[in-house]
Amino acid sequence: MVDQEALFETTNVKFFEGPPHAEELAAGQLGVNIDLFRQIKDHYLKAKANIPCRVLADICQDIQKSGYIGRLDDSAERLDVTRNSVQRWRTRFADNGLLKRHNNNGRYSVDPRVGILMDKDGKVVRPSSDGQLFKF
Repeated sequence: MVDQEALFETTNVKFFEGPPHAEELAAGQLGVNIDLFRQIKDHYLKAKANIPCRVLADICQDIQKSGYIGRLDDSAERLDVTRNSVQRWRTRFADNGLLKRHNNNGRYSVDPRVGILMDKDGKVVRPSSDGQLFKF
């Protein structure tokens, strides 16, 4: 069983047995598909210290206002692991469809069937190009 309190260090998380539903979330709340975490824990039995679930939980809690996830270095520091471990799991999650890859430089967002974050106005936070991306 996945210990939800150990993975998610905030009280502002609502757990779903399947994809999260935006209409059931309050403003500023994070909805998470806890069933996926159980499947990941069962699939990666040999992983040290439950690192796959810890990385994915940190990613879900690190959704920025722009809709993308935060920096790799910050995640590695919070989890007390190497940045290579975090990058390896991010790439693996993107290959399996749990994260969406927006470019090849490490810009990811969380797939809506994994987690949904509501902003303070009660709208779903989605990735959007805010003009900070360089395009040819």
